[in-house]
Amino acid sequence: MTHPPKRLLTRFDLLCLGVNAVVGSSVFLVPGRLAGHLGSASPLAYALTAALLAPVALCFAEAASEHDRAGGPALYAHTEFGPDWGFAIGWLCWITMVVSWAAVANGIASYLPWATGRPEIGKTVACLAIGGFGALNWRGVRLGAWTTDFFTVAKLIPIALIALAGLHALPAWRPEAPPEGWRPLGAACFLAYFAYQGFETVPVPAGEARNPKRDVPFAVLAALGGSAVLYILVQVAALSLVPGLAASERPLADAAAALMGPWGGTLVTAGAVISMTGYVAGSALGGPRYLVALSEEGHLPKALSAVHPRFGTPSASILWSAGAALAAALLLDFNGLVDFSNVVIGAQFLSTCAVVLARRARRAGGAVPLGSGALVPLAGAGATLWLGAQGGWMQVAASAAVLASGFGLRAGARAYSRARPS
Repeated sequence: MTHPPKRLLTRFDLLCLGVNAVVGSSVFLVPGRLAGHLGSASPLAYALTAALLAPVALCFAEAASEHDRAGGPALYAHTEFGPDWGFAIGWLCWITMVVSWAAVANGIASYLPWATGRPEIGKTVACLAIGGFGALNWRGVRLGAWTTDFFTVAKLIPIALIALAGLHALPAWRPEAPPEGWRPLGAACFLAYFAYQGFETVPVPAGEARNPKRDVPFAVLAALGGSAVLYILVQVAALSLVPGLAASERPLADAAAALMGPWGGTLVTAGAVISMTGYVAGSALGGPRYLVALSEEGHLPKALSAVHPRFGTPSASILWSAGAALAAALLLDFNGLVDFSNVVIGAQFLSTCAVVLARRARRAGGAVPLGSGALVPLAGAGATLWLGAQGGWMQVAASAAVLASGFGLRAGARAYSRARPS
């Protein structure tokens, strides 16, 4: 007997899920690298990238307003373009979440002084984080949501203190072009592109939201907009507080130490641990729901979309996702995540923009003039292509290999299902 999922997620839960996914580990690592590309003009990379991604977020908000089931971009692609396209996007979504989940879990120990130089402790911490949060979400969606809410609020406290310093320094900020001109702008936006990823995860657990058609679009746009303001202010603060920002390995900790003394650096270091732990918690909540959507559409075994009779959670999908993340955590580290993630995320963004464009065209009875609704999805697709082009072809090849493995797995699962006696 199957049980419908319990609709317990509030608007605040969805907003925290989005902000938690966007403001993860990158806010603690990217400021120094951005300063290395653009110097005092580095906040402009955050502003420009947010503007480029705004039409993408609008497309996600529009698509989400028409659905109340789990799946996000995979569901939209399946509904509009058919099962093969839906499976391709859903599989890439799940793989990206698993890899990111594992990589960020591995990064937690890098901020723990007693784990420095001891990789076995780092792997142990990662496995405990993945297994622990997987168990919480298996136990109940409210537990997973409360945990995500807590870590989202907790990690924003030290970041908000630095952002307030940025607000104070903003009137004196004078951006100047780098000595070599604006050639590094593309690379800087590519980094910022990675930092903004996460708002697309908000629609994934829509099947467990109380009012998904209203709350999900709000949370998508608020997560991107709020994160953009936060990132820009933090970058301005770091520039004003750390003269050698481009050479800093822990830019926000150095900025906090300059602002508040040694205890400020300790506070931000703790905030980095909380932030990455919160990202792991959010991944445990959102990631398994991609498998739920693929199962509901018939791509994967139905057992993956069945909910626990007592806890009302997709227990099989949670166990498989956590198991895959545990395996990846033992094999992967944080290096290389940016390029791979940007390419795979780009496929999701392009697909959702195409879904919105196709729907608007169908409603208009054919081609959609720019003034009648094509401008936003076309702008989102163009921005995604430009941002993705700042990376390399190796990641495209890796993504193609991952996609091929997914179709092979689906074919195997279907063959096994046909071969089983009824």
